[in-house]
Amino acid sequence: MALRVPAGGGTVHAYRLPALTEISGAVRGRLPAVDRVLGLDPESQLLFLRTEKKEVLAFDLESGRVDTVATGVQQATLGPDGTLFTVDAQRRVISLKRRVRFAWPQALGGIPRDLFGAGDQRLVAVVTQNPPRLITAGADQPPASRAIALSGDVAASFWGDLIAVAGDSGVTILDPLRPRDSSFVPIADHPRALLFSPAGHRIYVARRSGLGLAVIDRFERQEIDGVALPAPAATMRIDPHGRWLLARPAVGDTAWVVDLPVKSLRGAAATAWQVDLPAVAPDGSLLLRQGDDIVAVRPDSLRETGRVTGGATDVWVTTPWLPRGMARGPALVEAPAPSVAAAADSMGPEGPLYVQVSVSQNQAWSADNAEQLARAGLPAKVLPSATPDEGYRVVLGPYSTRAQAEAIGRKLGRPFWIYQPPSTQPQ
Repeated sequence: MALRVPAGGGTVHAYRLPALTEISGAVRGRLPAVDRVLGLDPESQLLFLRTEKKEVLAFDLESGRVDTVATGVQQATLGPDGTLFTVDAQRRVISLKRRVRFAWPQALGGIPRDLFGAGDQRLVAVVTQNPPRLITAGADQPPASRAIALSGDVAASFWGDLIAVAGDSGVTILDPLRPRDSSFVPIADHPRALLFSPAGHRIYVARRSGLGLAVIDRFERQEIDGVALPAPAATMRIDPHGRWLLARPAVGDTAWVVDLPVKSLRGAAATAWQVDLPAVAPDGSLLLRQGDDIVAVRPDSLRETGRVTGGATDVWVTTPWLPRGMARGPALVEAPAPSVAAAADSMGPEGPLYVQVSVSQNQAWSADNAEQLARAGLPAKVLPSATPDEGYRVVLGPYSTRAQAEAIGRKLGRPFWIYQPPSTQPQ
């Protein structure tokens, strides 16, 4: 879906991709004037927005109700697990998770220049006081702070478990929870912009004068083969599955479209760059502003698939969310039920064992997460829930021994669990 949020206030309109077919009456209620969409949590069905008055609102897509989360907001972000974080001018933090609003008992320690959501309802912030600092905080623990050398762009992995900081001669990679875990990767031509792949295994680096993008391997902490482009890039965006990368040249309003699996430039589309667009939607459609219109195109051919006349003045967001009653296509990544999988995967006295990286009641979100890992070359899939309350498990594997599974989990650099389907556990 693509949602059109009226910048001047009014009714949200929903469009089905890739044809941008409007779904009449899909979203109820009205919004005040907004200047930015912070994100959408499909599980809670809440759309988070910021107004020109620095208010952050939560808009219930199902009921049309609008609630004020925080006022006087200086920075806000939506974390990977659907947690919303806001920081006001007094450095007070308010978070919202599963419709529960919580005012943190301690102030953050600075007004963030950059704010990122992380796993376990933590946030990571970059503040520019002298010296600049990286702050990691949770609602139930005091903030941890460390000084950093800050002279350029800062990026975070999807789960906020790794931070990259651009310097004059390279990129510093930091683990926000482990103060002593840092690496420096030298990059020629002065790093300009940074971007993690969705799976977190690559860091793409735009350089001030060098053609194309440098690429850093997250695990080896070294530069590997790059991506060729016609000129230096100023900024980048990536699609939710890590298939398509969009790069903006330093001069002009153009989106270069890069097919990441083959590191090939597929074409260039004329478009204005703003906070919301251009963007690649979860279904693979590329949404662009062209003149007064919003256009959907195929990234591989740049062939137009849909158009909304006069939609360029509004704010847009793409999402896997679908209105109630609308049929969803098949999940991107599926697996047989645990009992069937066990029969196919039996491989030893301990196996099959899986490395579980997440679990969610939202099947589409789990499928997206598994697809990101699979595109990174990992054996990811979704184990469907055995009961309505269990959720959809995103796992790697199977592996024949616990030692193998734990070794893979440690290389991920993110939280994991070892999971064995109940029907295969020793009796």
